[in-house]
Amino acid sequence: MAGVGRTAVVELTVDWESPGVYVLLDRHEPDGTWGCYVGKAPGGVRTRLGQHLKGKDHWTRALLIRRDTTFGFNSAHVGWLEGRLYDLLEAAAYTRLHNGNRPRDETLPPYERAALESTVPPIRRVLSLLGYDTETPDDQATVRPATRTRSNRFYGITAKQLLDADLLTAGETLTSTNGVWPGTAVLLADGGVEWNGAKYPTLSSAAVAVKGSATNGWDFWAVDRPSGRVPLATLRARWLKQTEEASTGDR
Repeated sequence: MAGVGRTAVVELTVDWESPGVYVLLDRHEPDGTWGCYVGKAPGGVRTRLGQHLKGKDHWTRALLIRRDTTFGFNSAHVGWLEGRLYDLLEAAAYTRLHNGNRPRDETLPPYERAALESTVPPIRRVLSLLGYDTETPDDQATVRPATRTRSNRFYGITAKQLLDADLLTAGETLTSTNGVWPGTAVLLADGGVEWNGAKYPTLSSAAVAVKGSATNGWDFWAVDRPSGRVPLATLRARWLKQTEEASTGDR
């Protein structure tokens, strides 16, 4: 991975003329939000970024991701990872995605998706080090409207609402996304969680029990879908989008 300023793109070495994905990052707004664009570059990251110097003027820096091995990413890898990073950024509290639609490439076999999923936590950490936090609003968090404008959109949403919308199913397995604190649990019909024989009222309270310290349940838990393992924060963002679109259509 590499973080580069817009003016430094022309200095990228030939090593970056290989398949990869990237995130274009805007300056932060006064309210703490930030714009971004996630893309794939099956023909080479350096060439694609050069095109964005002319075609997109909103970004000031970029995070570049490629596989530093003899056998790098292929087009299916970067297509799937582009969609996964879109989900990550769409669910974050402070982001404004410039992508028009979610990128989709479901041609990757499940076992390869699991391997690529392991690249997501390091990407999140690097984004955070660059000053771009991808945390999602917690279902137990106290929101400060003056500093967390976007998180108000997610605050108060419960797992029960996703169950009612058929985005989740009672009795399905929740799997930890944290490799250091692995675990599985069962989603209950009321939106609670059963783990290790005990029942917890919220996603976060169950996640805290697994990890032993404060954690965001929407980030911690994921469910398996045909496209791969999906964090609940991503499903929450989809539920909100569907709800907003339905509300707009009723007007």
